[in-house]
Amino acid sequence: MAKDPVPPSSLPGEINIASRSLHTQLNRLITSRLPLGLPPHTSSPTLYTTGLLHFAHIYLTFESLWQDLLPPPSHTTSPSSPLLSFLLVDPWDADPGNTNAPTSPQMLEFLRNLRPKGLSRSGRLRRDLKALTGLSETDLSVQLSQFPGAKVQEYCAHIRKAVAQKPHVLVAYAWCYYMAVFSGGRWIRSELMKAGEGFWQGGGKKVGDDVPLGEAGLSFFSFPGTEDGEDIKAEFKERLAAAEGLFTAQEREEVVAEAAEIFKYSASLVRELDELLATSQEELAAAEAAEKDKERTEERERAAVRPRRRPRTWLRRPGIIGMVVALSCVAWLAVYHMGVQIMP
Repeated sequence: MAKDPVPPSSLPGEINIASRSLHTQLNRLITSRLPLGLPPHTSSPTLYTTGLLHFAHIYLTFESLWQDLLPPPSHTTSPSSPLLSFLLVDPWDADPGNTNAPTSPQMLEFLRNLRPKGLSRSGRLRRDLKALTGLSETDLSVQLSQFPGAKVQEYCAHIRKAVAQKPHVLVAYAWCYYMAVFSGGRWIRSELMKAGEGFWQGGGKKVGDDVPLGEAGLSFFSFPGTEDGEDIKAEFKERLAAAEGLFTAQEREEVVAEAAEIFKYSASLVRELDELLATSQEELAAAEAAEKDKERTEERERAAVRPRRRPRTWLRRPGIIGMVVALSCVAWLAVYHMGVQIMP
């Protein structure tokens, strides 16, 4: 999950610094496994869909809890929150534990308005899963009401408890997971698109569907509008930066600490997927070797089309030629005068 560089004095900057090593480890886990879900390692999007379902529960949980902070709609449930938090609550784990002091009205108002329109991912995740699995809306809801693994269930329980106690930690989830889609997610999207329409049609998408992948299948990594989400990202960061003064020192520490938990839990989901899919170290090693070969080939191709530069010797460096000319003139004059003096 890639994160944009920000000044270290800001709250996002503190998150980035505190979680740098954890972020690097998670990136390595994800990027090394992504090729296994694509050709030539597999002929269908089943593995990718399984991984997407794992992480979908995380977005659906924290976004539905966030939706619960909003005023109730005047007519129908908002389409941006298609799976409300109560659907993922374990009745035996409903007690969030002791809560901190009540959240200030200012903090709640900030949280309610932090996310620009188009940032939430729940609706797009459901759309992708429906397209990739071929399930009906009802059948997909039934599947999403069950956890695909123990680590997913554990993580979702942690999210519910953390947000119930400290709603401001939602900022950590927003920064880590939305910035991941903006940054590393775009690279992932480009890699997934290389598999081609035929590969993705091997899942739930039917041959002849006229809905592009960016709207159903891979819409999770896409944003509405013509700027590919750059306008949404800028607005989100502006809203977050404008509220820096709202956080107490303790709240800042809690947000940073929660970000570290996010990376640890996310890594545990990747490892759980390894177990569920029986990912072997041999497969990972082969995939990593293939990716390195691919990178070397691409680098050679780029180097082949680069214009060749003439080697810059010390004589070609700026100022060197002028200095050499000047020294030559001085030397010539010295020799000339010496010659004049010794001539009979």
